[in-house]
Amino acid sequence: MINMTPKASNNYSAPMVYKSFAILKEIAKAQGTLGVSDISRLLNFNKSTVYGVTQAFVDLGVLRQDESSKKFKLGPALIQLSNQSLASVSLRSIARPYMKKLAHNFGGTVFLGRFDEHGMTIIENADSSLDLKISAPIGARLPFFAGSPAKSFLASLDEYSQKRIIEEKGLPKFTEKTIDNVDEYLLELQQVRKQGYATDFEEYLHGVNAVSVALLDKSGLFLASIYIVGFSTSFTVDKILLAAEAAKSFSKEITEIVG
Repeated sequence: MINMTPKASNNYSAPMVYKSFAILKEIAKAQGTLGVSDISRLLNFNKSTVYGVTQAFVDLGVLRQDESSKKFKLGPALIQLSNQSLASVSLRSIARPYMKKLAHNFGGTVFLGRFDEHGMTIIENADSSLDLKISAPIGARLPFFAGSPAKSFLASLDEYSQKRIIEEKGLPKFTEKTIDNVDEYLLELQQVRKQGYATDFEEYLHGVNAVSVALLDKSGLFLASIYIVGFSTSFTVDKILLAAEAAKSFSKEITEIVG
């Protein structure tokens, strides 16, 4: 088994993040009965620390503060995040049977990935049945331009947004086959939009080919990328083209279900 995710350090520590989360937990349990002094006493945190954290959370909509009592409650931003999390679970459960079919029929490992400004996060996977396979766990993150998923994501955007993102981030060079010329990359995105799928022939990892298809909602908004990867010796051009057509068909079915 080959792991496709970049290595990350486990030694990083952020004490303020832990303190902030502890404050949120106490406020959630207390249901509007705690102010800054109460939280400081319960957690044995400095009042200035509690004040700074709670005011930042109020500004972000994570907390609400009663104007008269000065007590805190959870805010709408957490509800929005919760709804997004539930939506991810729903998409995963809908997409997984299709992903398993793709993995079985084409011998590749299939990932479902969502994008943010930093890159792609794998939210579901379906392993290849082969003994030697490519793998990455749910929750793993890939660099923004890592192969075909970024192409399927960027192709769903208008040309102005594509150029802005590329200019801000710059095109990295993962292998000698990576497209790092901006004009060539933009032409590639036009082709992806036209054909409905994106390919990657050893552009992210040596010896690994891939194909990606965008999952869109009915309004055309990008939801996630279905990303099929396999070894270049077995996941050949012909097989990739067949996998692309199957993934496109499944993508349309998923869109109908998701709405």
